[in-house]
Amino acid sequence: MFDFGYSELFLVAVVLLIFVGPKELPLLLRSIFDFVSKIKVYSSELRTGIQSIANDIEIEKISKKIINDEKPTSHQDKVIARVDEENKELKKEK
Repeated sequence: MFDFGYSELFLVAVVLLIFVGPKELPLLLRSIFDFVSKIKVYSSELRTGIQSIANDIEIEKISKKIINDEKPTSHQDKVIARVDEENKELKKEK
């Protein structure tokens, strides 16, 4: 994600040590890491929520397609009616 080397991290640590001081540095780092961990948790929850919504939408699309495919079309009705007529004619001939 970020391309930081050891020299850049060392420079940031020295600057923090100078500006914050050795007494407040652990407290500052702890609060920064707590903030970052909360951001990670929130982003993970958001990602799973979005995936859940996407799955629900996909399931609804599939179920609608299944329901629409199960309904006979007018062509299917005509074919079924023709087969029924043929069956009736065959039974009459016997």
